[in-house]
Order: sequence, then structure tokens, then C-alpha cells
Amino acid sequence: MVTTLDDSRSEEIITPPKGPNPFLAKYDRYIYGAVGLVGFLVLWWAIVEFGYVSDLYLSKPLDVFSAFVDGLADGTLATEIWPSVQRALIGFVLALVSGIALGILVGSVKIFQKLTEPVLLFFRNLSLLALLPVFVVFLGIGEESKIAIVWWACFWPIFITAVGAVSSVERILLNAARTLGAGRLYIFTRVVLPAAIPGIFPGIRLAASNAFTALVAAELVGGAQGIGIYINNAALRYQTPQMYAGILALGLIGILVNAVMTGIEWRVTGWQRGLTSK
Repeated sequence: MVTTLDDSRSEEIITPPKGPNPFLAKYDRYIYGAVGLVGFLVLWWAIVEFGYVSDLYLSKPLDVFSAFVDGLADGTLATEIWPSVQRALIGFVLALVSGIALGILVGSVKIFQKLTEPVLLFFRNLSLLALLPVFVVFLGIGEESKIAIVWWACFWPIFITAVGAVSSVERILLNAARTLGAGRLYIFTRVVLPAAIPGIFPGIRLAASNAFTALVAAELVGGAQGIGIYINNAALRYQTPQMYAGILALGLIGILVNAVMTGIEWRVTGWQRGLTSK
């Protein structure tokens, strides 16, 4: 605020407040994210550089990045990634199909929901690590047990969200469709499913991240190739940069999978933008 005097009269000139920088307002998410990432890497480097943690247990970021690039270039890391991706993808797809199908069935038919609730409540709370020996006993240490473990980890988030999404479809939509003369099949395919899909996607994204978490545990059971086996072997040989390079590869795959699932969700649920607060 600036005050000027003219012939004993005061005039106040009010300077309007400046708005936010358009560039910062548009890209603040990426700017803050980059600053946070740089800060994390600097802190990581300082912890090792100044001896707070021995490089026998934690390698410097540059050493990890170099091991990651070298592993991709010479094939030692690249050949371990694809078998893991295949196992995770197969287990995830099986969980996607079975989880949505059973979730819709249980969520649509109340008697099924009541009959299966105690059994499902028991199984959904079982630890995956506790079930590893069970999968090995029934399926051995081959591909079948690894895929089954991934399926188990992915099934429950999809199934639970599917049951909740279908059972919570608003009655007013169903009643309106019946009033207009719609049959059961039409109501199910044109009303229930479109209304439930946005509620199922959070479970699908969670399952996609669970796939690789469970995969590492499954690959530790046994096998010749896989990112979990690569990480474990590097740890046993005290190849610390290679161990963290495998972890880095796993994290990057997870980021990529999350980006793909977010894009699919954006496309599939695009109809609700503008109709709801989402």
C-alpha cells in the first residue's frame, strides 16, 4: 500500500496482490517431486560418504546406478527381469478375471455374500508368507507355485473391492432402470457394471503393486531366473551395488505398472468426470 499527499489530501493506491506464478502452478507437482528426489539422493550419498553406514551394506547412489546400467548392458540383469514380469503378469491376469467374476457374483447375490463371508474373512487375513510352504507342497517349486502365490496376493484386493463396488450400487439407479422396463441382463451390463467399475479400480491398482511384492517372496522359494533370485544371489555374494540395482529395477517396474494402470483407469472411467466430484 502506497500513500501520497497532494494539497493536504491523502490518496491511497492499493496494489493488488500478485497471483501465483503460472509456471509453478502448472508444474508444481513435478518441481516438488524433483526437489524431494534430489534431497533423498543427497541424504543417501551423505550417509555412506561420511561413514554413518558402511558401503558393505549400503552402496552410493552412483554405484547403484552404474551397476544397474551395466546389468542391463551385459544382460545379467536384463535376463532376470523378463521371467519375473511374465510370472507377475500371468498371476495378475488370473486374479483379475477370477477376482472380478467372483466379486460380482458375491456382491450381486446376497445369499452368496452371507454364506461365504466367514470363510473369505478367514482366508483374506492369512499371511502370504505363512502360505508359501502350502503352495510349494501342492505345486512344487516350479512356475506353477510362483504364479499361484502372485495370484493369491492379487486376488483379494480385486475381489474385495469388486464385492463392495457391486453391493453399493445405488438402488435408485436399479429402480429407475426397472421402471423403464429394463431386464436383468440389461440392468447388469448397462447399470451395475458401469457404476461398479470406478470402485473396482483401486483394488486393481493395489493388486498390480502386490504382484511384484509377492513375486520376490515366491522366487526366493527356488528357481533359476528372476529378479528376486538376482537380488538374493547378489546379497549372498556381498555384491551390494548389484543387490540395490535389482531393487532399483523392481521399483522402476512398479512405477511403470502404476502409470499404465492409472492411464487405463483414466480412460475407462472417463465417463464419470464432470458428473461426480472425482
